[in-house]
Amino acid sequence: MIRTNAMLSDMNHKSSPSSRKETASGFIEGFGAYLWWGLVTTFYFRYMRETSPLELLTWRVLAGLPVVVFILTVRSDFGQFFKVIRQPKAVALLLASALLILGNWLTFIYSVVNARVSEASLGYYINPLVSVALGSIFLGEKLRPLQWFAVSIAMSGVLYLTWVEGTLPWISLVLAISFALYGLIRKQVEASAEVGLAIEMTILFFPMLILQIYLAQGGNTVFLNSNEMTLGLIFGGFVTVVPLWLFSRAARKLRLTTVGLMQYLAPTAQLMVAIFYIGEEVGTKWIALSLIALAISIYSIDSIRASRSEPLDG
Repeated sequence: MIRTNAMLSDMNHKSSPSSRKETASGFIEGFGAYLWWGLVTTFYFRYMRETSPLELLTWRVLAGLPVVVFILTVRSDFGQFFKVIRQPKAVALLLASALLILGNWLTFIYSVVNARVSEASLGYYINPLVSVALGSIFLGEKLRPLQWFAVSIAMSGVLYLTWVEGTLPWISLVLAISFALYGLIRKQVEASAEVGLAIEMTILFFPMLILQIYLAQGGNTVFLNSNEMTLGLIFGGFVTVVPLWLFSRAARKLRLTTVGLMQYLAPTAQLMVAIFYIGEEVGTKWIALSLIALAISIYSIDSIRASRSEPLDG
């Protein structure tokens, strides 16, 4: 799942959108992106649950790269693509980010296939707060008092869940930390969302192809063994790339704060799928979720107040 923290630094946001029509289309595209991540992606992997998580992972890259290449062709972004791949530091950073997003994707796929979507949604709820904490630790970004308070409340929710469950909520933590680190690294690379993803998928393409061949030799694949599942695997490329394309369009038209608040649509949709479609028992997670919801509210209010106090561009 590639979302706000990884991409916002790539966009040149307008403090005041040029027209109401542009703002309205930005809202539609933003809602579309986050609801796609929350609903379509979750339903897709749930539908494909008879396929091994590793094969689903390989095809997310193998089928996703051609879709990204098509978008780069339409947008005439290959100039930036070749400019970035000639920079050793940028390629090294994108190699690290590619490995992080690969781990993030595999963990999310595992959570959906094994009916643990509520844990995944918890991870994506706390992700923005983890990103804020990492920004303070690694980039020296000064946190406002309310931000520290929000992070502390979220941490108390995770600790409570660990105590009552008797084990670390590893799915939530892996998703939150891997995606926050991914965003931290991507902030160091000057490349658009599409170009960055294209380079990451190019780096991963041959390792994933080798893994797919290895799985096929062991008889552990559905590709070409089931027409329905084969088409499903190929469709995985669109499942991965379409919301990114929608998000990149929305992020150019809306305020940073607006896009940041929208990101909670995805884990909320995931949680609804977990409860009402998959039938997961949330149980004691409600208290942890309530604490995290409080933390998110404090963080969001503080972000809105801060954005209003900043002078407008131009």
